[in-house]
Amino acid sequence: MQNNNKSIKDDWVKITRIIKARFKKITDDNIESMEENLELLTDHLQSIYGYTKDRADKELEKLKASIHAATKPKKKVSSKNEVSPNDTQQV
Repeated sequence: MQNNNKSIKDDWVKITRIIKARFKKITDDNIESMEENLELLTDHLQSIYGYTKDRADKELEKLKASIHAATKPKKKVSSKNEVSPNDTQQV
């Protein structure tokens, strides 16, 4: 779990941009009060947007999926011309 918290902390600026893009009424003060704890976003969604607890939880899950997509490491794409040591070419 600590590893997950570290990645959230490292990506917090990017995460806050995603939050503010999706939820326009969320302010910098709201984000600051969350203290890098995404779970607290549901409280803000309920109080600011009037969401039910269930809807706020669902919105948080959608947001987490967006964050994961935006912050996951990029895969290295190898060139098609590269030959691995295990590949054999027949003449």
